[in-house]
Amino acid sequence: MATDDSPHVHVPEQTTLTISDPTDVIAAVPYLLGFHPTDSIVILGIRACATHVRCLLRCDLTDELAEHAAEWAGQLAATLAEAGCGSVIAVGYGSARHITPCVDALRARAPAVGVPVREALRVSDGRYWSYVCDSTECCPHDGVAYDVATSAVPATAVVGGLSVWRDRGVIEEFVAAVNGHRRAQMERATLDAEERAARMRHRLLPSGEAALRAAVRSEGVRVVRAAVGAALRGDLVDAPERIAWLGLLLGSIRVRDEAWARIDTAHLDTHVGLWRQVFRHVRADYSAAPGSLLAFAAWQSGDIALADVVLDRVEEAAPHYTMAALLRRAVRGGMPPERWEPMTPEWLEEVAPLRGSAVPLPASDPTVPKRPIAPTDPETTHGPEEAAGRPDGPATDGGEVNPP
Repeated sequence: MATDDSPHVHVPEQTTLTISDPTDVIAAVPYLLGFHPTDSIVILGIRACATHVRCLLRCDLTDELAEHAAEWAGQLAATLAEAGCGSVIAVGYGSARHITPCVDALRARAPAVGVPVREALRVSDGRYWSYVCDSTECCPHDGVAYDVATSAVPATAVVGGLSVWRDRGVIEEFVAAVNGHRRAQMERATLDAEERAARMRHRLLPSGEAALRAAVRSEGVRVVRAAVGAALRGDLVDAPERIAWLGLLLGSIRVRDEAWARIDTAHLDTHVGLWRQVFRHVRADYSAAPGSLLAFAAWQSGDIALADVVLDRVEEAAPHYTMAALLRRAVRGGMPPERWEPMTPEWLEEVAPLRGSAVPLPASDPTVPKRPIAPTDPETTHGPEEAAGRPDGPATDGGEVNPP
């Protein structure tokens, strides 16, 4: 790789990693992903007319990917061109059997759309092979031994406060759903919450769906504010009935956005902890909202790997959840977290006020909604419709997204 226009990787905390040779690339990738990749191909899209990484993509290496490498490369090339990339670096971790078809296809397709492959490497067992360099002097057939300790990238990353998960499996364990006795407790609490919601619906629906929706939003905002306030004091919500009720109420977009608006950069660790707690405990069909909130807090804190793993889980549970899709584009498109225009509680209150529209709930009613919140509330991800026995398709937030 040339050194006069070496790519620069900007990561959270304004840290810049300069990559000027293959060893630097290999050293930088874990800090970009947030974990050490295995059996993967990582794509770094370099911005056109600049030397900065524009986007970062990772794909698992499989027999199916190798078999359909041409189709994959065509789609990837189109994505890179659309993102404004002027060149691309590919790094494969694993066997030549999986990596070579992908790299060959990418080298054939990407230049045709104006995105030449600047470097393509295969990394395995402490050695790398370049698909771009033809010189056997610097790139012998048996590969080049490398040592990331000779690169300035790790030291720069550590000084910048960056860290790396050991592997993706560790992250998956970190956000895995609770099981055993705790899962049984949550199942019972979720059923109780759904029954509570049904009672709420039965009591308020005669006043009209608008009144029911207002009551749900009012209760949800109250519960969110209490949960966030307690978390900031070091007290994470722990009782199964409270977690289940909170998870159900987050099915309202207005309630979820209240939680979203309260994720501030000064307390990101707290918000990661809070929404991880809720995400791990709620039933899968209630996981889209807390999962998206967790992914957002993780991304804002610079933990792209954690955000990516959680978004994968959300996509499995709710493929059409708009907030998750929005975050996915931001994370995988390489958008710096600081460029996100924050939504504030004050702004949210202006555009979606609660006062004057809520029907007060009896203070003596300790119940929490179960599955349904507002029987026909289009803002619910999983709520009243299903509780009323009228499934309304896959979980979705109805396409209503308040943030930019």
